[in-house]
Amino acid sequence: MLSPVKVMVLRNTPYIPALGTSLQKGSEERIPRIYAQILEELGYVEILDKVPSTQELTKLRFSHIQQRTMLMKLDDYFYISISNMIAKLEEKAKKEADITLLRIVERAKEDFNEIHNIRIANILRAIQFRSLDTVLKFLTIEERTLATSLYKLLECWLQKYTLLR
Repeated sequence: MLSPVKVMVLRNTPYIPALGTSLQKGSEERIPRIYAQILEELGYVEILDKVPSTQELTKLRFSHIQQRTMLMKLDDYFYISISNMIAKLEEKAKKEADITLLRIVERAKEDFNEIHNIRIANILRAIQFRSLDTVLKFLTIEERTLATSLYKLLECWLQKYTLLR
C-alpha cells in the first residue's frame, strides 16, 4: 500500500502532512497507493496506473489455463489492483441496481479466483520440490511474500520433524 502510483490531480488539495505538500490541479504526481486511494475517494485525484479490464482479466485467465504449469509475469500489485477494481465495480452495480454489471462482476470474481488458484498451485509445487528460485522472478510482490513465508515454514518443519536434521 506504500508503493507509489501515478495520479492525475483533479482539484487542488490542502496541505497534506503525510505527503509534506499540497497537490495542484492538472499535475501528475507519484504518491503512495494508500493516500492515492483515499484522495481518489474524496475526488481529488484519479489513479492513472493501468488496471486490467474485466475483458483483459478473462484473457489472462484463459492464458493461465492454457499454460497451467508455467507462470507468467504479472504486475507487482496485481492482487491489490484487481481486488480494488472488482470491489468498485460491485459497489457501482449494487448502487445502480445493474444486473448486467453484477453478472460481469461475478465473472470477474471467477476469473480472478481461477488465476490465483493456478498460481498458488504452481507456487506450492515449487516449494514442495525446493525450486522456489525458478519461479520467484514471475511472482507478484504479494505472491513472493506468501512463497518465501511458506518456504521458510516448510524448511523449519522439515528440520524439526524429519530426518533432515
